[in-house]
Amino acid sequence: MKHLTYTDIFSVILLSIFVGINARKIEYSGILWFLVSVIYSPLASLYLLASLPNKNLEKRRKQEMLLLQKQLAQRRYAPTGSSSEISRQTISDDPTIRS
Repeated sequence: MKHLTYTDIFSVILLSIFVGINARKIEYSGILWFLVSVIYSPLASLYLLASLPNKNLEKRRKQEMLLLQKQLAQRRYAPTGSSSEISRQTISDDPTIRS
């Protein structure tokens, strides 16, 4: 059986801290991921963490979707005759030019 040196232990702890910090950045429990990576393997934990969805990104996508739905609702029900008249023509309505 191989004995662990202080360098090995230091490397595992350092990589586990890196895993915990990255887990915290994407809204997962940093402490839990740190402990898991110390117990198992920091590289395996980092690989697993990289395959999980980014919770920050999902939250931001939901907020942007709600904002877009709100803006779309305002466009559909804009009062006629106002100075902010919105054209109903879109880019896809333009004729296609082929060469």
